[in-house]
Formats: sequence, C-alpha cells, structure tokens
Amino acid sequence: MDRRRVALRALLGFAVLTAVAIVFSGSRPGTGQGIAPLVVQVVGYAFALAAALVLLAPEGRFGPQDGADRKLGGAVLLALVVLVLLDAVADTEGANIGAGFLRLICLVVIVAVAARLMSTTMAPGRRPPGK
Repeated sequence: MDRRRVALRALLGFAVLTAVAIVFSGSRPGTGQGIAPLVVQVVGYAFALAAALVLLAPEGRFGPQDGADRKLGGAVLLALVVLVLLDAVADTEGANIGAGFLRLICLVVIVAVAARLMSTTMAPGRRPPGK
C-alpha cells in the first residue's frame, strides 16, 4: 500500500467534507447555524489527521518512508492544528478578517500538499517506492 495514495485519498475526503460544511453553514442564517456544519467539519478534520499520520508514520505498514513524506505530513498537521484552534477560539458573532485569512492560508497549504501528492502518485510511469 502506497502511503502517498492513502494520504491523497484522505485529503480529498477532507476537501469534500470541508466544502459540504461550507455549503451547510452558508445555507443557514448566521445565528441559526445548528450543529450540522460543525459535525461535518470535524469528520473532515479526522480525514486530514489520518492523512498527516499516514505521511508521518515510520516505515512498515505503509511502505518505505521518504523525508519529503514527513515534511508534507508535518505541514498538514500544522495547518490542521491551526484550523482546529481557529474553530475553537474564533468569535462566531461577527466577521474576523484576520482569522478568515489565516484559515484560507491553512486550506491553501493542505491543497498544495494534496497537489504535490497527486503530481507524484499519478505521474505516468511512476512506481510506488520499493518496487
């Protein structure tokens, strides 16, 4: 099993669930959000955490470890920690452009990691490490 493919699938799950959470929260008034967007986003965070842990895992079940995999996993984990802290601490009463910009930066980091994984795993003629 190639760790990069597993991580890519998990990051795609995160992206889809984040989009669903945004649609849910955008379809309701600001004061009546309910719990649905939060639950969907937490499940998305679980997917991103799984991707980070797979990339950070030592050699073994997911195949050989590459230094680049550890860096990508660290970037995802750091971005995820910031996103969770923003959701936990951010004021929901009004707009906060600083928190929104930081959230955007973290999402761009995760998308960049997913793009990097996609370019290295889906390249024609690429073989999984160790084969």
